[in-house]
Amino acid sequence: MSRIILSVYVWLLIVIITLVISPIFFIVWLLTVLFDKKLSILHSLANFWGSLFTLLVPSWKVEIIGKEKLSNDPKIIVANHQSQEDILLMYRLGVPFRWISKAEVFKIPFYGWLMHLKGDIKLQRSSKSSIKKMLIDAEKVINNGCIITIFPEGTRSRTGNLGNFKEGAFKLAQNTKVPILPVVIYGTGLHLIYPNGLFKGKHKVVVKILDEIPYSEFKDKETKEFANHVKVLIESELNKLKLSDNGN
Repeated sequence: MSRIILSVYVWLLIVIITLVISPIFFIVWLLTVLFDKKLSILHSLANFWGSLFTLLVPSWKVEIIGKEKLSNDPKIIVANHQSQEDILLMYRLGVPFRWISKAEVFKIPFYGWLMHLKGDIKLQRSSKSSIKKMLIDAEKVINNGCIITIFPEGTRSRTGNLGNFKEGAFKLAQNTKVPILPVVIYGTGLHLIYPNGLFKGKHKVVVKILDEIPYSEFKDKETKEFANHVKVLIESELNKLKLSDNGN
């Protein structure tokens, strides 16, 4: 399939899925918001929606490793971030979760509106008051038994190398006494959509779920030290996946 044909197909998928799922999403929210305090049903629909894009494009192959390690218990999932594709891949994990995401994402038509409905948490990185509010909101969500997902680099890596991990996710884990679950994403590269509107062609992505790190293992660690420790874990797995890929 040529890049142009693939891109036309993907854009059609986006339009069709968005037009079909968005009203269903709103209706489900209306019907469940009063009794489903965790919004679990809505988040299951979000996982289905997000997964459709990678499932319905034959030339995008996704391998999930370690899915048996997942549970619906409250935790903070942290993953590396290179491309818009990473966002879609996190829905493939299949567990209900809420994003901590930069405020600009909430302004995206349809997707941003859906994020508002399902209680994702907004963050204005340059604002100290926004960071404080994010931590308060996230603590409430976790204490309600929910899962938080965040890219601790704060933004997509422009070099392909892992950026520094910001401390927010790890401080939050210490405050709420929940585990950290590191997730490694390999193969997404720097772009899913190029500036000319074309999508990435045939490629394979690996999503590897690492072992959960219980609160007892980091409760006495400095936040910065713990953040760097998790970065090293993810970086090590990335290098192993890269070596394995090059070996093939």
